[in-house]
Order: sequence, then C-alpha cells, then structure tokens
Amino acid sequence: MKGARKPGILVLAGVLAAGSLCVTPLMEASAFAGKKVQAAATVTPVPLQVSKGIQQVVKLVPELAKTHVAYVGEVDGPGVSGVAVAFAKSASDPDTQSNRAIFDPVTGGLLVLELAPQKAEKPALTDQQASTRALAFVTSLENGNTYQAYEITVKDGLTTVRLVRKINHVLLDDAYDSFVTFDSTGRLVGFRNFNGKSHEKLIPATFPSAQRVISAPQAAQLFMNSQPLELVYLLPEKGMSGQRQEARLVYVIKDGVIKQSHTGGAFDAVNGKRLLESAAPQTSKTAAQAVTINGTGENWSALTAGQAANVVRALFKNEPGKLPLVSFDQTLEDGQVLRYFIWGHFRPDAKNEDKMYELGLYPDAAGSSEKKHIMLVTDAKTGELLRYVSKNDQAKIQAGDGKQVWNAAEATLKRLLPSGPTPLRVSNEGSGGEDKTVLINADPVVNGIPVYREGQTAAEGMYSLLYRGGALEEVILNRSDDLVFPQASKAISQQAAAQHLLKALPLELSYVHLTNPETGAVTWKLAYDLSFRQARAHCFCGPGEKVDTTVQVDAFSGKVTVKE
Repeated sequence: MKGARKPGILVLAGVLAAGSLCVTPLMEASAFAGKKVQAAATVTPVPLQVSKGIQQVVKLVPELAKTHVAYVGEVDGPGVSGVAVAFAKSASDPDTQSNRAIFDPVTGGLLVLELAPQKAEKPALTDQQASTRALAFVTSLENGNTYQAYEITVKDGLTTVRLVRKINHVLLDDAYDSFVTFDSTGRLVGFRNFNGKSHEKLIPATFPSAQRVISAPQAAQLFMNSQPLELVYLLPEKGMSGQRQEARLVYVIKDGVIKQSHTGGAFDAVNGKRLLESAAPQTSKTAAQAVTINGTGENWSALTAGQAANVVRALFKNEPGKLPLVSFDQTLEDGQVLRYFIWGHFRPDAKNEDKMYELGLYPDAAGSSEKKHIMLVTDAKTGELLRYVSKNDQAKIQAGDGKQVWNAAEATLKRLLPSGPTPLRVSNEGSGGEDKTVLINADPVVNGIPVYREGQTAAEGMYSLLYRGGALEEVILNRSDDLVFPQASKAISQQAAAQHLLKALPLELSYVHLTNPETGAVTWKLAYDLSFRQARAHCFCGPGEKVDTTVQVDAFSGKVTVKE
C-alpha cells in the first residue's frame, strides 16, 4: 500500500533463533504509540535475553508460533520500560498494534502482553479454570516463584485473574501482583505485572518468621484502638461559581492508602506498632496549624476593566498605572466562563489568550519600568475573584522573614474571608531557596472538621497565597460562598466506622516492603493491613492529594466506598 511504512525485519515467531533477530531502530520508539515501525539505515540486533523471552512466550501461547515478530523499539514509561515487539500475522504488511508485548531488556522477562480479544456468546472458562490457567502461565514465566489466585473480575467480556505472590505461605504486598486476562473464547490475551517490572528473586529464609505474630482477633482490636480514621467534609472536585455546593461527611484513613506499600492503618504483626512509626523517616513536612481569622466580609468582584483595576489597587496594593490592558473570556469544559484582565508589555505577535502563559517574559524593547505583568481572573457571570498574579522584574529578592510573610498573608486573608471569625487549617508548603518562595494554603474548618475538595493536592488550598522574596506573587481562590454541611452530630462514631471498614476490607497478614528513601534499601515487615490491593501502580511525580479519599466510609450509613 502506497505510503505504508514497514518494519525493518520480521521473523516467524515459531522458528525464532535466540540472539539472531536483527532490527532497524525507530525514529521515535514509544510504548504502543499507534505508529508503524519506521525504517532506518542501520541494523541493531535484539538483545539475547529478549530473544529468549520471546521464545518462552511463544511456548506458553502456542497461537503465536504462526505469527511474525516485528521489533517496535525501546519503551520508556509511563508505567513500564523495556523492549517492545509486535506479533504480526502477515510479513508483507504487519499489524504492529493488535498483538504486542514488552520485555525486560536485561532479564528478557515478559512485562506486558496484549493480544486482540475474540468474542463468544458464552464464556468458555469458569472462574476455577481461569484461575488454574493463569497460575500455570505466571509460574512458568516467573520460574520458582509461588503465586495464589486472589481475585477475578469480569468486564466487557474479558476475565482478569489477579495473582498474588507468596513467601513462606504469606502474601506479599501488591507491588508483586500479576494480572492475566482471558477473552470469552478462553484465549489468553493479556498479562502485566503490577509495577511494570520483573519479579526479582527473593530468599524465603531472609524474611521474618510468621510463627509469633499477633492473632487475628488481637489484630482487629489493635486496629480499632489505633483510631485509624479521620472525619472530613468533602466538597465536589469542581464547583461552578455562584452555585450551591453540598459537602459529604466521610471517614478516611489517616496517612492515606496509595502513597506507600501499605495503608496508613497497617501495623507490625509482631510488636503491634504502626508501620509508619517503624518505617525509615520520611521527608519532614510542616504540620498544618489551626488558626482563627476575623474576616471583614468585603465583596471583591470585577466584571469591567475599571472594577478589576480597583481590586488590584485596593486588595493587592498593586498599581497597573499606564500598562497596556487586554481583557477576554475563556469557556471551560464544564461550561464556566472565566474573564481575564492582563496588564503589561508582551512580544508584539503574542495572542491575547497566550499572554497568561507568558507572564514574566518581556519583549527586548521593554524598559526597566515596563517589566511588570499583572493578571486578574474572575467569573464572567458573577465577577467573583478567582486568581491574581503579579510579576515584577524590578522587585528585589528580600529575606522574606517568615513572620512578616505570615502577617501579610493574614491581612490579605482577613479581607477575603466572610465577616466574623473563620477557623482555618493553615499549612506552609514553601520551599525556600534562593528566590525565598513561601506558599501558604488555608482550608476552612466547620464544626471542628476540616473541609477539603475531592482531588485537592497538597499544594492547593481553598485559599492559596504565594510569596516570593517577601512579595505577594499569586493568589488562587477555590471557594464558594454557598456551601451546605450536613450535621456532624448525627454521624456514626469512629469506632463504628472502623467496624464497617473491617467488614468490607478485613485485615490480612502479609509481608510489606519498606524502602529507605535515602539509600533505597528494602526491609520486609510482617504486617496486618486492610485487604485492599491497588488496581494499578500510581505515579507520584507531583504533589500528592491533600487527603487520600481512595477508601471512604460514609459517616451516616457506614457504607464503604473504594474509588481508585
């Protein structure tokens, strides 16, 4: 077909000779990127270990013996890194998208397998048959390791068996889980390891003995006594300006569920101490402080350029002066319309809607007094203040004394808050450094209960104020004046909530790996933890959520919800 790009080399999978497969590299290799392999001038052999891995998979999945192996290239995340190949039906014009796999470049172990599923009127496998076949497949791949079928899920005609690894007859944490998928005809069409890595060899004799652990009833009582839950109000993740928002009252697990190899409620099965207490010390973080600020109840809104300039002057003590101003509206996916007011000099060809991304970047012709940008963002319907940004190239980086910064932040918060005393939880997420950055986040407290938005990160607050060199650089408001909070007096007790949680996710004895953040050394602990296993590995590339809502207990009904 004209214009079609062919892989550099194809080899019939059934007659693959280890170490003999040669390929042409990709211009851009990525995991199943939806592109065919692009030809290149040089030829590179597939690593010997990967060739052996392909042979092993072909033996375990005989239908692949009649396919042709097309080398796709190296894959570098997200979630898995390795060498990707495709199993194509035709050598003349192979399909490198439907049937594909990723292998560990060092060990040759299979990391991911995806085959095109077929459909049948009725499932060909019972749960027991699926479990048996999945166990046989994984134990053949991971030679010498022991696994147990743990959970079976059926979705869209596909049956997926979750397998957990065992040492000394005790489960390992979910980082060592594997998943095998079958289609409705009974074909094996999928495989992946939880964390996208090959399972390393582990020596059972080096693990702590399970002979002297706390009994299951004792473990349940320890969990109840440890007060593992926290009562919080949760607002919807996205709320339209001017619309009433109703909070939910729920119990969440203290110290989270997914950010480590165990939940915050896990404890040592031998000495009964919380795992977080015995783990290697984590990066220190300033705890949130409870404060009460008397708000002035002033109304800060702007629909016109004049109103916007007045807000900038009166509230933020900043002067737009004669800086050129542009104003425009932007409609979000949820229908909300934002209004932008941006002052300052930009490159001549900059579009108005691009200027929000170029704050602090000045044209070469700008004089020293012209190197200043101001932006105010409001709701186009109500005028409600949402965001303020100030960039001033002439501002000097000062010491930014912590007390001075807080006094300035408190004065600004006072004018943003409704009239009367407002309890807040205030945290300082600042990083310091040469630019003396201080980020102050404030979240309201109602009836002594903290209020958060679902999905809110640790770097966000209902009120966020960023100071650089002692000067206010940015304010973000994520609040609503019309909030409804259910009465906490009618909520079930934490003890009752913990009982509901244990019924839904009973404690489970397992080996949990703790990683030293400084050295990377791994220590194995015998632990009792909730029988919650993550569906996938999570990336913590940015700030994590302020409150982990993965597992919630409704504070009125006791219903347990898992939302990953």
